[in-house]
Amino acid sequence: MKKNYLFGHISQITSIILWTGAIVVTKIVTIGFSPFMIVPLQMSIGTIIIFLIFFVTRIKIYSKGVISGVLFGLIAPGLAFSFLMLASTKTDALSMIIFWSLLPLLTPIFGKLFLSERISPILYVGLTIALFGTYLLIYMRSSQGTSNTIGNVFAVCGVFCSIIGHIIGRGFNKKLSKPAEMALGQVLGATITSSFILLINVIIVDFNINELIYITDLLFMPAFIYLVIFGTVINFLLYNFALSKIEVAWVSFYSVFIPPLGAIFSFIILDEKLSHYDMVAISIIFFGSLIPPIHKFIFSK
Repeated sequence: MKKNYLFGHISQITSIILWTGAIVVTKIVTIGFSPFMIVPLQMSIGTIIIFLIFFVTRIKIYSKGVISGVLFGLIAPGLAFSFLMLASTKTDALSMIIFWSLLPLLTPIFGKLFLSERISPILYVGLTIALFGTYLLIYMRSSQGTSNTIGNVFAVCGVFCSIIGHIIGRGFNKKLSKPAEMALGQVLGATITSSFILLINVIIVDFNINELIYITDLLFMPAFIYLVIFGTVINFLLYNFALSKIEVAWVSFYSVFIPPLGAIFSFIILDEKLSHYDMVAISIIFFGSLIPPIHKFIFSK
């Protein structure tokens, strides 16, 4: 039991690393695809691959797990990604990061309200330090941008959809303990929602295939392959395994790693500058993030 609990933490940390990498390579993928095309294409191919994994390994698919995953996926990442995609077209990146940083702060509260999960005080100690580092990093890396009210509303809606998704996903995974089926259903649900958003965009806006697909970068294909294999298939399998083993507060807590990892990956992959101030902020975030797990696995009885 304790071993599975540890693997749950490792799975979520790995999922966060893969997801942050996916966020960074998305900047490359958007060179070749309209943002409205990325999510449905990414999720639909991911659904096919996960289904093929079940087919090749001959693992029996429990329909209850898949159906629950679809209901989960319609909201997160389906609606959550769609709202954040809409927000990215209206407001600046800084505002989106600030709103997204509310996720690890608010999710434990909802977990306590709806799942009756305990909130460890040490979790909030580490979270406070990590969030301070996050805001410091955002402040240091902020450029002059214009915030938009409608865009901010979309961003907040995306964050709350993610919180609801965490709660629903934890509830289903805890009850059914079928993370693989949940992952299959989740990406299928996300495919349905994002395809519906794409359809609305095509109907409302004048349809032009050249505006949806315009591949011009040689790095597009390897970036898109990473997005599908690592950012979708492996990521959601690990994420759902984590949801089945650890509390939702811990699942959301590790998202504090996204800003510093994003800065590091952007430096490595996109050749973006990383200043000494950035390194200080990143160090603060990692310090705050290490306090709760160290206390949990070493000092607690």
